[in-house]
Amino acid sequence: MGNLNFKSVFAVIFAVHSLLFAIALGWCLLASVQFGYGVWHDHTGINEAIAKYAPQNHYKKGFEHTTKEQRLDMFSQINFAIHNGGAGLEDIYYETATSDGPQKLLREPEVVHLQDVANLIDFFFYPLVYVLLAWPPLAILAIKRSWVPKLKGQVLTLVGLVAAVGAVLLIVGPEKVFNQLHIWVFPDDHQWFFYYQDSLMSTMMFAPHLFGWIGLAWAILIVFIFTGTAVALNNYSAKLKSNRSD
Repeated sequence: MGNLNFKSVFAVIFAVHSLLFAIALGWCLLASVQFGYGVWHDHTGINEAIAKYAPQNHYKKGFEHTTKEQRLDMFSQINFAIHNGGAGLEDIYYETATSDGPQKLLREPEVVHLQDVANLIDFFFYPLVYVLLAWPPLAILAIKRSWVPKLKGQVLTLVGLVAAVGAVLLIVGPEKVFNQLHIWVFPDDHQWFFYYQDSLMSTMMFAPHLFGWIGLAWAILIVFIFTGTAVALNNYSAKLKSNRSD
């Protein structure tokens, strides 16, 4: 009975770690490919948004004439900075024939906001490392002790979680959820909402549209990683049991 209870507790612990592992690995994979910015730039209206709103910017000139390669490079610099404590945010420049020389991409309020984002990522850095390092030993233990949680239970749990998140987004609305999360997470006296006419950062990312696509890609990766590892572990565990019985 004691072993059965411990096995049940382990199943919960392992399922939680598996989900967190999928979340962490999914984020790392997306960050490594610049969150797919090049794809979103071409296929989700970002290029068109830049062409429309960049000429209306109150502070910067000529951004609408930047090339896709320049935009990818600037996004890559932002991505690097927010994953490295905010280093380099003030040193991102662009230059075009109509920009009147090199121009800083980010104004001070945008730098402050992205520094807040960097601080948030730093806060989650060690938990992320823990999950990525803790999951493999737990998976090995689960296999050795035949404690791998049943696939059906894991999939149903994931489906329930996805359904709950989806219901909240449908009922409340993605934009309201996005805004409320910003209110909860970032300092009250720090600006996080930027009009396109005031922010090349928002224009370049067509915020919040880009974040919706990134969120969708992240969710798909989480489901794929969680389900894939669950299937692989269950199949391998079943194979070991079959070999032992033979």
